[in-house]
Amino acid sequence: MRKLLYVILLLLFRLLMFPGAVCAEILSLPDSLITDDNVYKYTFSDFDKAQQVMEQLRKRKSLSMFRMDVVEGDLYFNVGQYYKALKFYKRALDSDSVRNNDKNYMEQVHRMISCYDCLHNENKKSLYVYLLLKRAEQCGDKAMQSVALFNMGKMLYYQGNKEKGYEYLEQAIEMMSKTDYRYKYDNLRYDYNTLLIFQKSDRRNEEALRTLAALEKVVTEETGSETPMEGLSAKEKKAMYAHYAVVLFRLGQAEEAERYYRKFLAASEEYDRDDYLIMPYLFDRKMYDQVIRMNAAREKMYIMRGDTVNYYMTTIKRSLGWAYRDKGDYRTAARYFEQLAVLRDSIKNREQKSAALELAAVYETNEKDLFIQQQAADMQKRNLLLAFILCIVFLLGVLLWRTIRHNRIIRRKNKAMVDTIEDLLIHKEELYRKKEENLILKEQLEREQNLRMSAGGGSLSTDKDGKAETTVVPAPEAGDGNDIHDRILFDKLEHEIISRQLYLQPDFSREELIKTIYIPKNKFAPLFKQYAGMSFSKYINNLRLEYAAKMLKNHPDYTVDTIAQECGMSTQSLYRLFSGKYGVTPTDFQVGVQHINNKNITEDK
Repeated sequence: MRKLLYVILLLLFRLLMFPGAVCAEILSLPDSLITDDNVYKYTFSDFDKAQQVMEQLRKRKSLSMFRMDVVEGDLYFNVGQYYKALKFYKRALDSDSVRNNDKNYMEQVHRMISCYDCLHNENKKSLYVYLLLKRAEQCGDKAMQSVALFNMGKMLYYQGNKEKGYEYLEQAIEMMSKTDYRYKYDNLRYDYNTLLIFQKSDRRNEEALRTLAALEKVVTEETGSETPMEGLSAKEKKAMYAHYAVVLFRLGQAEEAERYYRKFLAASEEYDRDDYLIMPYLFDRKMYDQVIRMNAAREKMYIMRGDTVNYYMTTIKRSLGWAYRDKGDYRTAARYFEQLAVLRDSIKNREQKSAALELAAVYETNEKDLFIQQQAADMQKRNLLLAFILCIVFLLGVLLWRTIRHNRIIRRKNKAMVDTIEDLLIHKEELYRKKEENLILKEQLEREQNLRMSAGGGSLSTDKDGKAETTVVPAPEAGDGNDIHDRILFDKLEHEIISRQLYLQPDFSREELIKTIYIPKNKFAPLFKQYAGMSFSKYINNLRLEYAAKMLKNHPDYTVDTIAQECGMSTQSLYRLFSGKYGVTPTDFQVGVQHINNKNITEDK
């Protein structure tokens, strides 16, 4: 604890005394990282680093102007900042390097289509789809034809001509899979995911399952020659797990669907933009509380970012409205549906203004504006960095205080728990001793009764008048007799288990106990349920835990592994069961006992 305190204090001192040096370390990047490939690599895993690399590329002019615009546009597009991406895409499209090169032109038009698709601007999208298809057919470029056909299929689907839309979508996927396009697998991932959303929406579950098999192959096996992007595989797998959960549950494979749902939950929370994909599964299973938890968290995140007018937020509001409606909370549901209507109007208004925003973005290209923007960005970055350092100092102070306070609370709780466990063990030992004495008395009583019966020649005795009369022991009712017999039987079982310490045998089972004391199999479990209040296995585990607690107390030099072996349990089982029963781990209990013993020794001195 003292070492941790010294490290924290040293860090605080350095932050306060040498902020410039710390800032330089934070902002500096090795030359090996200043490449366009690293912008893509860190897009999902470390977006801030990707932005820093991009800034250095522009400062050093390491790439041509159009290439830097393309890379920076891709950076913002991949994280859902489509308006920012559009600014750079349009600037790249207007450059001579793109206009005079068919390959560059088609790739850039493809980016424009993707951007307008995400912004739901169907008019602009259809224009660029037409331009791409025309140029791709002229050049015989199958990959770009596939892109154009796929987007035509999407437009047909949204217009209500679903069968024709599916035809174009599948034709486009087939065409793309046969090309050697360097972004082939990136396009196939997008195509399969889009097709899956349509198939799930239309309940084409068998077709969706086949599409998932194709998607899984692309996500888990194939990468081609594309630049690797850290976090992309995890992001795509999380989306795939969501698709599997929805489709398999609808096909009646509930257990397999649950397995994929667990995989989805285990995936990183950083890739929560696609959490809407799991919503059909949660609604099908009527897991409305989970729907509310997930969407409320995402709603809060967008509010904190100040980015509340987007299509992701519409899915959140809609899901929350449906969930509260299906739960019967119609007032809350109505509130969310009202918010959804307002949000859609806001998005529509913003899209109507997007043309003006695009026009303004085109003319932000001269060097003077870029220089001014760079200066403002540097100043803002310095201010943010200073604020960040102050926040770190404050948070470290709070963390230090909370750590010390938490450790004190834990020590007090552990001490109280150790005292409680020790008292419990004492009472248990006293109880077992009393039971042992009772059992011995019962056996002595039985022997004396048997001897009396044998000596008396039956149940006859003679009174003072010489008259013979029979001593009749009142027969208990059937129910009472059975209970008494069962109690005696259970006491014998308990005596056998505890006195011989059978519970310490790792492979001890009820079959071995039945061999020693005959008990009908159908009576074995009810005996423990009635008189021990638990199952046989739990009863044995409790005895092992009590024995473990004694050893931890009496043998402080023994390791937990050794004690677990002595008790006939695995170390993992001992930790799990001990913590569940006593509320403290074996290690903490052992440390607590030693602490109390040391304290007592000190006080005695």
